[in-house]
Amino acid sequence: MIFATCGSSPIAFDRMMRALEVLPAEELIVQHGPSPAPPCAEAYPFLPFGRMVELMEQVDIVVSHAGVGSIMCALQAGHVPIVFPRLKRHSETVDDHQAELASALSVRGTVLVATTQQELFDAVQTVPPRTAQVSLTSSLPRAVRAAIWGQDIEARGPDSGLLLSGHPDGR
Repeated sequence: MIFATCGSSPIAFDRMMRALEVLPAEELIVQHGPSPAPPCAEAYPFLPFGRMVELMEQVDIVVSHAGVGSIMCALQAGHVPIVFPRLKRHSETVDDHQAELASALSVRGTVLVATTQQELFDAVQTVPPRTAQVSLTSSLPRAVRAAIWGQDIEARGPDSGLLLSGHPDGR
């Protein structure tokens, strides 16, 4: 099964919903927000947070907008999520922060990025299998901060988290 979420934004994400049409409808559960749902097995305009987490824990593949919360939930459930960032040029968001985050996390192998139907189809074919659920330590939030601030992160050891460099106040 595949769970797709566009997040809780009141802004429609029709481009992502159209892209989902290339996936097998009988395997697709979609949280579609204010956009019309694509053909799918189950469709929800919005979901309570707990239900979204349950779905991520139950499915084989997660497709999501590139929101930090959705990405972190998918990672915690053991997925390499396929992220479909909202883009300013399509009036899906106020700036391109999702594309910037997706790009930074993609370089690290944390997510797969898709922005078109074909890229989404290809990503679903190549996404690594889900692993066991993981506990998110401070390293992921630090990696997100590093991506936002445009910094490099440096491993300090298997149990010591990550060391950020470059920001004057250590964020």
